Amino acid sequence: MAPCKHATLFLDVSPNAAEAGFTRPPAAKRRAATSLTGRRIEAETAAAEEEAVQTLAGTFPGPLVLPDDLLSAYPKDPDSNQSLLSWKESKHRNRLGNNTNNTIHLTAPPTYSSKMKHVMKNWTTPLTATRGEENVMPPKTKDLAGYLAAYYHPLPVTQTPNLSWVPWIDDDGSKGGSSQYIGLKQGANVTRIRTRPCPDGAYERQLNLSDILDGLLHMVGDGMGGYAVVMVVHHDLYEDEEDDFCCGRAYGGSRVAVVTSSRYHPGLDSYQGIERGHMWPASHCGGFVRRVCGIRPSKKRKAGRVEKGDGVDGKGTAMRAAVDASVAAPAPEKDLAGLWFGRTALTVSHELGHCFCLGHCNYYACAMQGTAGIVEDVRQPPYICLVCLEKVISGFLEVDEYVKVGRERLVLERYEKLYAFCTDKKRAGVKMFAGYGAWLGKRIETLKAGNEKSAEPASCIDLTNESE
Repeated sequence: MAPCKHATLFLDVSPNAAEAGFTRPPAAKRRAATSLTGRRIEAETAAAEEEAVQTLAGTFPGPLVLPDDLLSAYPKDPDSNQSLLSWKESKHRNRLGNNTNNTIHLTAPPTYSSKMKHVMKNWTTPLTATRGEENVMPPKTKDLAGYLAAYYHPLPVTQTPNLSWVPWIDDDGSKGGSSQYIGLKQGANVTRIRTRPCPDGAYERQLNLSDILDGLLHMVGDGMGGYAVVMVVHHDLYEDEEDDFCCGRAYGGSRVAVVTSSRYHPGLDSYQGIERGHMWPASHCGGFVRRVCGIRPSKKRKAGRVEKGDGVDGKGTAMRAAVDASVAAPAPEKDLAGLWFGRTALTVSHELGHCFCLGHCNYYACAMQGTAGIVEDVRQPPYICLVCLEKVISGFLEVDEYVKVGRERLVLERYEKLYAFCTDKKRAGVKMFAGYGAWLGKRIETLKAGNEKSAEPASCIDLTNESE
């Protein structure tokens, strides 16, 4: 079968959204969500409205809301409507400080003590991987630190010394079981970590996410300076007994987060039903969206009308540039390690966003969207939307050092750092980074040309009535 050319793009919610009961916040509310006053700004003319619609939708599309997506299951989630004003006034928000350490600490996967290496050595090897894709190099902490340094520029990112997995010794001196409990050691402190067999058989055993977060809280309590701590592990995790697995969690108020790369292992794609040909940015492909939503392409077009749900070509937009660059990049099978790294990096940046008190987002397709599982994860964009970007930049502007740089320069520098990271030769063959780099290039071009409209128009593009 010939690969999909992604001829048309959906830049607004899919036809499934209405059936699920999801109503995207209207354009006026999206504008207000980027304002510290919360006031709605009206476009001056109809022509200005249309031009701004085209520009913004082609760069920041709406959330797709496909069947089985989180917003399809929970279409009226009030926690997904966090505006800049509500973020600013939150009592639980962690502010960056003047003359303080605003470093982000990235903790590498713990090492093994000599006794635990034998016990745990096979726990990170997937048991249901596609043949020939079992042994892929996992994401490197150094590369993740580089991505976060660009993503949350200008905050410094540092790698902390590794923690270690050790045997767990009960208070009475007896071993708590070499598999049921293990220890996470940091300095003189050892935290008990529960483990269990993996319910779906993807891995041999899983570790308890909540216990690991407790261990990180001890690190913060022991005087580790900085703004936030995020740990990356390669073991499969679970949070509650009812869970099959969990990919990450942040205690945002406590500024700690844990992310596992386990379920993003490319060898599990077939097992988990991931369609590699329509990962972001190709997840916005019109043909893909129609197929997933159960809409058959029309064979005939009636005179004077267009058929519902086809999408647009998006010519000249950042999203079209992203899709075209992704199509031109080598097949994912050519760089499975890069594929694995990109997925993990997206989730690490998402969980760290919660440490900045960013809530889940439904204003646009956004890296801060909540997801219902791995299949939806790989369809989400790596960028943060206009609303979430304003939150991050507003947080930086509470620091005197960054006020001197200025808002516009901070935004542009952040995009330029990310562009340099994505277009580095080490990532040139990874579809997600090829697409993200092209998207960033268009975004930078628009900002430097001063063509960005200050306000989104009162009505959003309705792509459910555009022809292919």
